[in-house]
Amino acid sequence: MRKQGIEHRAVRVSLVTGLSTVLSVTFQLVSVPVCLHYWGQTAYGHWLALFAAFQLIRSLDAGYIGYVGNQLNLLYHRDVPALREHLASAIFGIAVLATLQLFLVAGALYSDRMAGLLGLEILANGADQGQLGLAILLLSWILTGSYIGIVHRLQIPAGLMVQAAWWSVAYQIANFTAIMVAAFFAMNLLQTSLLFALSQATIYLLSAIYVKIKIPEFYPWWRGARIHLGLADLIRSTLLTASNLIQQVSLNGVVVLISVLAGPAAVPVFTTVRTLANLWTNVTTVLTTPLLPDVVRFHAHGETHKLAATMEAHWVLVGSAVNMGVLLSYPLLPWLYAYWTTKAVILDNSLLCLLLASVVVANTSALMTMHLNGINSLRLVLVASVLRAGLALGIGALCYAQMGLVAFGLGILAGEIAASLVTMQFFSQHELVERGYKLSRTAFAPTLFSTGCVLLYLANRGFGYTSETWIGPAALMGVVLAAIWGWRRLPQELTERFLRFLVN
Repeated sequence: MRKQGIEHRAVRVSLVTGLSTVLSVTFQLVSVPVCLHYWGQTAYGHWLALFAAFQLIRSLDAGYIGYVGNQLNLLYHRDVPALREHLASAIFGIAVLATLQLFLVAGALYSDRMAGLLGLEILANGADQGQLGLAILLLSWILTGSYIGIVHRLQIPAGLMVQAAWWSVAYQIANFTAIMVAAFFAMNLLQTSLLFALSQATIYLLSAIYVKIKIPEFYPWWRGARIHLGLADLIRSTLLTASNLIQQVSLNGVVVLISVLAGPAAVPVFTTVRTLANLWTNVTTVLTTPLLPDVVRFHAHGETHKLAATMEAHWVLVGSAVNMGVLLSYPLLPWLYAYWTTKAVILDNSLLCLLLASVVVANTSALMTMHLNGINSLRLVLVASVLRAGLALGIGALCYAQMGLVAFGLGILAGEIAASLVTMQFFSQHELVERGYKLSRTAFAPTLFSTGCVLLYLANRGFGYTSETWIGPAALMGVVLAAIWGWRRLPQELTERFLRFLVN
């Protein structure tokens, strides 16, 4: 059987992850009116509070699962016996984190103060069903989700990334169906938690059986577990855990700060605009994620020239697609926003342009960020997270009095610029130059020129420097010329493969 190239695998995975993203957005839009209709505002609010607390506690093991998963991805190409040891030993790290998670839930069950810290203020006052529901959800996750979540990561280096994406789709559908059934039959919190836990456990157990069948050489996964290795990985993963927590602080902290400085009424203005801008973040994610196993393999095998070529191809294809998409869709966004919010929220155009600019900037370093995260360059990941969070919250707080909500958009943009510059410098120096690849002085020029054109356009539309109609066509022409420039820089073999793929 002829082995598929990167472009074939990337397109297949992108189609499935794109479907997953569309389903996620659709389910969010559908679930709210359905739950409100059958449950009512109070019951639905209780479920949202309970589920938010569950996600918060569950996120404590996300850093460890990500770290060990990245190790498996690397070791698959380097040292299979070591992969087996890390996979088996992860059972001990999961056990430590599970103990911590259960301690937090026990605190919520017996202490109203702890329940309040977990966001369960509503459930703290006598809603025993909600507290028991939290315990059920977490037990289901600990027994079926956390360790199997690491086992899932075997699919990435084993060439089963498309299948992994389909399991993600199945997980979304199963959970959405469970919530719709619970709402339709007006189930209480305890019944809803049991149904959701059953749905979650079923999908994870079925996926574990699938991985066992498709990759039998690693089963039983826990054979040869060593407690000191599992705990060592747990300690090493703390930087990634800290990065995840800082990112959560950045996302949710901005909302909290806006609520404090501007009042709760200002929160929907910011969150709706951020959701609109993040549609293009989803596009970047869908088109970038399929390349993860390949760029990690290039790193593991020392194929630096292939890594550099993939990076430049990403700038040309994904970067140009996102930049053109932002320019072409921008005139439609005010109409879409008004229709979506039923004109109940007034669009802050300056904030929109700043958040779109931050998405465009993040796109330039998206594959580098994913690659460095995939090979566990944890210090760089932590530094980038701190820059994003610090500048977003700092500039927002300092400049709010003079600029309003625009200050937070400016802070988020500054954070993305700083994080992208640090990431690009680190990647070019440590992943390319130090590994013997001579980086051209003009390597970054096409993507920087393309991004610069979009940023100038957004600055003009957001702050009204000029009303000339030629600004938009000029920016679009700049992006097209940058794409042609970048395409001509790619290796001939790469461009010929891509053209053959389009023809076939």
